[in-house]
Amino acid sequence: MKFKIETKDPMEAKRLSKANDMAGFIWELVNNGWREFKHTDYDYPKAWSKIHDLLDEYSLDIDDLWE
Repeated sequence: MKFKIETKDPMEAKRLSKANDMAGFIWELVNNGWREFKHTDYDYPKAWSKIHDLLDEYSLDIDDLWE
């Protein structure tokens, strides 16, 4: 696939170039990150609830981005 973007904004270019990495990170965090805390005394359900709230707030369905 070819995809061409023209921008004069270096931060926009950086964000666009890292979008795939960010999608992968978010998918890994949402689907597997909680496992690190499952057998500890850390209140991970509260933290993961906040993560899901933020995903909803930004209308991000990570399964749409990572299959």
